[in-house]
Amino acid sequence: MKIAYLPTNQNIASTRLRKIIPMREMRKLGVEFGIGDVFIAQKHGFSWDDLPKHQTLVFDVCDDHFNNHLSDHYRHGCAIADKVVCNSEVMREVIYTETGREATVIPEPYESPERTPLIGESLLWFGHASNLKDIQRCKFDYPLTILTNFTGYPEWTPERFAEEIAKPCIVVIPTGKSMAKSENRMVEAIRNGRYVCAEYLPAYEPFFNFFPCMDINEHIKRALANPSASLSAIRRAQDYIHDRYSPETVAKLWLEAIQ
Repeated sequence: MKIAYLPTNQNIASTRLRKIIPMREMRKLGVEFGIGDVFIAQKHGFSWDDLPKHQTLVFDVCDDHFNNHLSDHYRHGCAIADKVVCNSEVMREVIYTETGREATVIPEPYESPERTPLIGESLLWFGHASNLKDIQRCKFDYPLTILTNFTGYPEWTPERFAEEIAKPCIVVIPTGKSMAKSENRMVEAIRNGRYVCAEYLPAYEPFFNFFPCMDINEHIKRALANPSASLSAIRRAQDYIHDRYSPETVAKLWLEAIQ
């Protein structure tokens, strides 16, 4: 079986997590990549009429664009695809409500090696510029570092991210109006051994067993006031994600969906 994708920007998280890492692992499982059997179309920025030849079309949806200027692209993709996959249970429900198509949820793997749990009074937020409004509305009593792809802020790069998250800190994740987003930032922070203070997102529900869902400022104070309990929570969260979100596990889910 040969699988093909369109060229995409490797600095975008969805490209790394939903294409590059799964490709690397699927290749280990004997999959070839190139024009042929399966074409996986991701997101937008291309024309459905210009896709290379393929026998099976898979459409990967990881953002809710069904009611904005990209709506026609996403609705048409769901209509013509042989298989639709997505990033979260809420996104699956949105796809079914908007198009009548059943989608398969494939989570996003972690990227980093597992690191020793640490906690400190510095805060870290990382994400796409489209989510900046979520962190900009927050006021904190501790220094905050923002890594993103917007002018005026430190640019997210793999090297800079590794440098910042290696420092003792707490990762903060305020959430926005879209409830269809995945848990990828939560998982990556945990993998790097960092405590997470996040607002509500359905995909975060399993993680509230480790990091309670509450006001972020109050959560930060609580986590810093009980460092040993916080470090224990990180370790338990790392055990939880170790197999569920491994690149190998996620690659196998892709193969099951495609086959």
